[in-house]
Amino acid sequence: MLLTFFTSLLLLYQSWFGTFGPATAPQADLLATTSATVVRVIDGDTIDVQETAQSPVIRVRYIGIDTPEPYAHGTPDCGSVAASTRNRELVENKTVEIVPGPDGYDKYHRVLAYVYVDDVFVNETLIREGYATVMMIKPNTAYKSSFTTLFKKAQTDKLGIWSICTNH
Repeated sequence: MLLTFFTSLLLLYQSWFGTFGPATAPQADLLATTSATVVRVIDGDTIDVQETAQSPVIRVRYIGIDTPEPYAHGTPDCGSVAASTRNRELVENKTVEIVPGPDGYDKYHRVLAYVYVDDVFVNETLIREGYATVMMIKPNTAYKSSFTTLFKKAQTDKLGIWSICTNH
């Protein structure tokens, strides 16, 4: 029922404003757990995926974490290359399971999700290995306690970006 509603809403929006380019608008087909192939790693916490070769490319933002920005400030933030590289190692060209959170999209129309690859919880791995900070936005807060614990340990143990960046 919800999927039908969002599909209808998407079709109505497209009829008014034209079709969307890749990853620019909510895609109703990712409102439930979905398997998709990662076609591009944008940075440490964002990927582009496709369900099939004929499907539109959909942008996915990992819930609960934030990694240094490679593009936002003119020069890459400290650790952004390391975080992006680690994300690429985990998911690039692989089939991932995308589990959307309660708040399915952010203000940039990216799907907000927990991502798994080969039984590895990617969001958690990036925190645990020291490539991300905790960023919880209600209602997507299911892992707040465990992510916070993992973040503090990675920072204390100087893992990942905490071994090279002192300003975080």
